[in-house]
Amino acid sequence: MLKENIFYVDDTILKRIDSDFELIEKKDWYKLYQNKADKSFWRLDEWDKLQVQMFVKLVTIENWTEFDDKDLRIELLKKSRGLSIEKCNWKDCNKKALNNFVFCELHAYKEMGIRK
Repeated sequence: MLKENIFYVDDTILKRIDSDFELIEKKDWYKLYQNKADKSFWRLDEWDKLQVQMFVKLVTIENWTEFDDKDLRIELLKKSRGLSIEKCNWKDCNKKALNNFVFCELHAYKEMGIRK
C-alpha cells in the first residue's frame, strides 16, 4: 500500500500502478486509477517531456480532473530536496531555503517553476 499522497512518477511507481491499480478513465491530461485493494482513487499526469509526472491520491472523484494538488506538490518538493540552514533569498521571506538552492519550496515552486 502506498503510504504517501503524492509521488514523482518513476519506473517503480509505474510498475506499482500496473500491478495494483485499475484504469478507470482518461480525461484531459490525466488518467484516473482505482487501487484494487483499498479502492482509493488516484490521478496520474499524462506523460509530457516538459513536465514532471505525478501520481496523486484524490480526496474525491467528483471533478477529479480539477483537483488542486499544488500544496501536495510543494510539500513533495520540500521533502525530496530537504531544507538548508540558509534563509530564502526572496524579498521579505523568512522561510528556510531548500538544500543546494537559494529559495524556499514555495518560491522555488511558484516563482521559479521548480518541480523536482
